[in-house]
Amino acid sequence: MELSTRDPKLETRNFFLLSTLLLSVLFSPLDSLAQNQTRGVFRQSRILMGTSVEIIISRAHPKTAEKAMEAAFQEVERINRLMSHYRPESEVSQISRHAGKKEIRVSPETLEVIERALYFSRLSGGAFDITLGPVFRLWDFRGGKIPDGEKLRENLKRVDYRRIKFDRSRSTVYLDDPRMEVDLGAIAKGYAADRACLVLKKEGIENFLVNAGGDMRAGGRKEKEIPWTVGIQHPRLRSHFIARIQPQNAGIATSGDYEKYFLKDGQRYHHILVPSTGRPARECQSVTILAPTAMDADVLATTVFVLGSKKGFALIEDLPGVHALIVDRRGSVLLSPKWPAGVLLPP
Repeated sequence: MELSTRDPKLETRNFFLLSTLLLSVLFSPLDSLAQNQTRGVFRQSRILMGTSVEIIISRAHPKTAEKAMEAAFQEVERINRLMSHYRPESEVSQISRHAGKKEIRVSPETLEVIERALYFSRLSGGAFDITLGPVFRLWDFRGGKIPDGEKLRENLKRVDYRRIKFDRSRSTVYLDDPRMEVDLGAIAKGYAADRACLVLKKEGIENFLVNAGGDMRAGGRKEKEIPWTVGIQHPRLRSHFIARIQPQNAGIATSGDYEKYFLKDGQRYHHILVPSTGRPARECQSVTILAPTAMDADVLATTVFVLGSKKGFALIEDLPGVHALIVDRRGSVLLSPKWPAGVLLPP
């Protein structure tokens, strides 16, 4: 289904996945919990996992909301300590540091995320690959530099999800090539959002929105008769929305060619790379995924972006509760065919 046609006149480096019913909350200076109490909406934001993590709670007792938020933020930080490849003591760093040498025993959480990543790698034929780090680091998006062709070809030899070995019974992970490494950057934030939501529910919170750098998970409703509403921005028109989504206990994530990029000789070079070539994917401008979890939405937004609309729609067709909104390379807005009624709204 095609909703609109392209308008390529404007470009922006900014990425927004906005809650349109919460614009005054999301874009105001950081409010304290107390300042929001009279409205029945509680919101806090912290810098975690290298991004802004926001938690919004509606219709809860102030003390319950405060306690739940603190516990949820602590959970996000715990996941970061396990999975950050920037922290030398993390389990992910240990896996990479001991590649080709020994198995690393990991937590159930790290094993769960790696298993899920490998599931989508196999399902997509390698369009998603958590061993892409050596190639990604060759690109200088800030400086606008394209990698040397020979270095790119050499580092591509270090990319292959099939060489990750894990043993569920012993909770171990092993890379069988010493040159390889694992980077969970395209899945861990979504997982952290899911874990935060589990904590909120455990603390008795029913209505919440968790946003981990654009990877979102919604639960319940903003008000009794008003669902959470998320606006999806046009990848070329900063002030325009493509559509609005009202998630019902679901995850949402967007990948776009406007988050990290540079222009050279009229060509856009962005950070979403094809694992088989090490070069930017060219079939889409942005992909928004609605899925049962933020982790799956996070992975699939990247995966579908790499595959393009035809293969991407085919990939998600049989995945329960998964839907895609794609802005293709021409600027046309396309929907997967099974969107649930009432979830997608015009801008």
